[in-house]
Amino acid sequence: MKKIGTSPARQWRTAVRYQEFGAAVELTIEQVAQRLNMPVETVQRWIRQGKIPMQRHRGEYTIRSEMLERWADEYKLKIHAPPPAALKAEFVFDGVAAAMRRGGIVPNLDAGTREAFLQAAVARIPNIDPQERPIVLERLIERERLASTGIGHGIALPHPRTQPEIGLLRPQITTCFLARPIDFDAIDQRPVSVLMILLGVSTKLHLSLLSRLSFYLRDRTFRDFLLSAPAAETLLSRVDQMEAEKEPGSA
Repeated sequence: MKKIGTSPARQWRTAVRYQEFGAAVELTIEQVAQRLNMPVETVQRWIRQGKIPMQRHRGEYTIRSEMLERWADEYKLKIHAPPPAALKAEFVFDGVAAAMRRGGIVPNLDAGTREAFLQAAVARIPNIDPQERPIVLERLIERERLASTGIGHGIALPHPRTQPEIGLLRPQITTCFLARPIDFDAIDQRPVSVLMILLGVSTKLHLSLLSRLSFYLRDRTFRDFLLSAPAAETLLSRVDQMEAEKEPGSA
């Protein structure tokens, strides 16, 4: 096996070289360890030593699958396919609050038109690359032209009709509080003050997330709370509480 270099110059060249390549899937430390058939501790040590070009984003080290394959090929390391059970575990629905934390809260979003608001919102969505944002925006606008996602009561749930392949590991919701209400052609014709943009990793997970969020939004008290544009942690704590207390179909 080719020796993995550790000099600063080598680390820099490796990082720059592998940042050039894109792929559809971001892999976590655990997933990299699984694909290399190595202990997680080994991958963590290689990260500290600069031997593997994993980048830290929002507190988590990840690497694109194609980048990992090219790096492993250079060092004569074999990539192992994950077992089906592991693939399923990567895409387990973990609730609305978790999706909202991943998607982030955007206060005082301002623009002139519905499409301009969507463009401004997409620019603030985390966990997607700059070159992927036009794809997301196009899918959202396409969905709005089909039928407005304004569900009434001043709230809209923009989401793609089909899920774009943009490398998300888990579904997420980006909550945007608008600086001023905007005409969204909502079902009740009421201007929209809150956008909750849903992005999924599969149709099944997307529908689960949309169904659960829609269930919570039936609660008038929660809708009024949402329209008050609460602080991020206050909102997330409220959703945590709702998830602990309420389940669709429960009494």
